[in-house]
Amino acid sequence: WPSTFSGMEVIVNREMPHHRDPGASVSIYDLLVSLGQDHQAVLDLPDLGAQLGYPPGTMVYIAGKVLEHGVPRWGDGERIVIA
Repeated sequence: WPSTFSGMEVIVNREMPHHRDPGASVSIYDLLVSLGQDHQAVLDLPDLGAQLGYPPGTMVYIAGKVLEHGVPRWGDGERIVIA
């Protein structure tokens, strides 16, 4: 289907270590969509000293090439992310 984004990933039930997105653009935000059921995931942004609640239904735009980000273990529940 048509998309304004140059790439898309579906990530299922996987922790994400802290990283920056090397293929992303510095001047364009990346959209992260958290889906799934009954999970209490957290989006960790160490460059900002922030941990954001990342429950199902959350949409976050970040500069993934600029900001280091990751999702540590979240406990129970199924987690799906479209990035």
